[in-house]
Amino acid sequence: MSCGWPTNGNPIFLFIAFVPLLYTEEYLKSHNFFLYIFLFSFTSFLIWNAISTYWLFFSKRTNGSFAIEAYLIPVLLNSFFMSVVFVFYSCIKKHIKNKKIGYIFLVCLWILFEKMHLEWELSWPWLNLGNGFSNRIKWIQWYEYTGTLGGSIWIWIVNIGFIESIIKYNNNKNKFLFYKRICINIGKILFIIFISNIIYIKYEKKKYIQSVNVLILQPNIDPYSQKYNLSTKELIFKFKKLIDKKISKKSMIIVAPETAFPGKNYKISIKNINKSRIISVFKNYFKKKSPKTIFLTGIELFTLYKKRESKTSIPILFKGKKDLQWIDIFNSVIQIGINHNVYYHHKSKLVPAVETFPYKKIFFPILGDIVLNFGGTVMELGKEDYPSVFKHPFLGIKIAPIICYESVFGEYVSNFFKKNAELMVIVTNDGWWGNTQGHKQHMYYARLRAIENRKYIARSANTGISCFIDEKGEIISYIPYGKEGFLYRKIYINKYKTFYTKYGDYFYKVSLLIILLLLIYTAILHINFKKLYF
Repeated sequence: MSCGWPTNGNPIFLFIAFVPLLYTEEYLKSHNFFLYIFLFSFTSFLIWNAISTYWLFFSKRTNGSFAIEAYLIPVLLNSFFMSVVFVFYSCIKKHIKNKKIGYIFLVCLWILFEKMHLEWELSWPWLNLGNGFSNRIKWIQWYEYTGTLGGSIWIWIVNIGFIESIIKYNNNKNKFLFYKRICINIGKILFIIFISNIIYIKYEKKKYIQSVNVLILQPNIDPYSQKYNLSTKELIFKFKKLIDKKISKKSMIIVAPETAFPGKNYKISIKNINKSRIISVFKNYFKKKSPKTIFLTGIELFTLYKKRESKTSIPILFKGKKDLQWIDIFNSVIQIGINHNVYYHHKSKLVPAVETFPYKKIFFPILGDIVLNFGGTVMELGKEDYPSVFKHPFLGIKIAPIICYESVFGEYVSNFFKKNAELMVIVTNDGWWGNTQGHKQHMYYARLRAIENRKYIARSANTGISCFIDEKGEIISYIPYGKEGFLYRKIYINKYKTFYTKYGDYFYKVSLLIILLLLIYTAILHINFKKLYF
């Protein structure tokens, strides 16, 4: 699994990676060694998690020391959850006593597990199997119909095909049938790749109605030593200097990365956002330089309440004030133009243990603030319940503003396009883990969102990789990690809604229905067996 994982891995390994584990389970199950099945599966999943997400180790606490818990917690928990899924499948398969039905149960159960990782508070879908093809986009052009869950099903079907071939050969020793079954399973891989390549070659642009000029900024600000030390004035100067290199009177969209503003020890009130110095400076700047341009940038916002309004609100007492107030802080993206109020979207998919405390009532008494004490903040963030679509006031283009971790969630992103967004803008800051596989994997996952929705992506990352991605998931141009610079390009937009945009992760609904039917079937078999026995 680790050898097959992006970005340097070859996903062909994913089609055989589960075979040893399935073979081991087949032997141990017949001896009722379910504890051993758990230990073997946990060891397997632990190795995969530990190697593929090793870069989490480079996260740091606010005092500069490495946050080893940022690595150990997701690796251990994810390995444990995967093992529980695998053992549950083994138990059900033993009671059903039908291997094919057992394998169907495994695939459906795994799909539900991956969907759970996309929705619950401990969400960590980074290793959802369908993400494993993000460095082979010519293999998965059909994601516009299935999303990444389709890729997960593909991997399991082929692995199960191989293990069945081996088990049947062990029983009958027929080499001809063995090689025939092996060839059939290889054919399952090659046929899907062939179909995908045909889709790729014959893909036609989806009813382009207009184009837009986009300028992407990459300031290359170190997230640990600079991000929280630069003043608002210094940041404004730095970004204006980058913009000056390419700005013109043409209407355009300029994109800056996640939490680019407002700078050291300062956040902007949502109530007074239109009066903010940052907003005023850029409005005046664009009024002189490019009146029909809009500026999308990451920013830290806050809102105050007289009483607690949400579970993420925290009490605060301002100097010289007697009354206690409540505050929510947001990781947001805003749109600035010269003649309209500021649009803003708050990050909805928050990073567990960094921006949100999952199941706080349960874990806080045990862990305290330890899981929030890295990444530049020790405070839970507020979030938005519904996606907000921006609109270019002069061109009428609707924009999906995606913030960092949100780009890993397929159906969540597709909700923006259900609201008729025509272009995806991703703002992110991937400098927390240094020049490791972390920022590369994150960028590669964005390619899946382009295929699923058949939309262009303009991605601005603080330290890299900033890039343009087309509708087929191809990276058109990029700025490498650790470089300051900009990208400028005319990109095309469309109103087309793919099957996946319309229906999202529908495979989990089918999987849930099948599992319920199988559980009912198993229960009936168990009852009938007891009656027969007695």
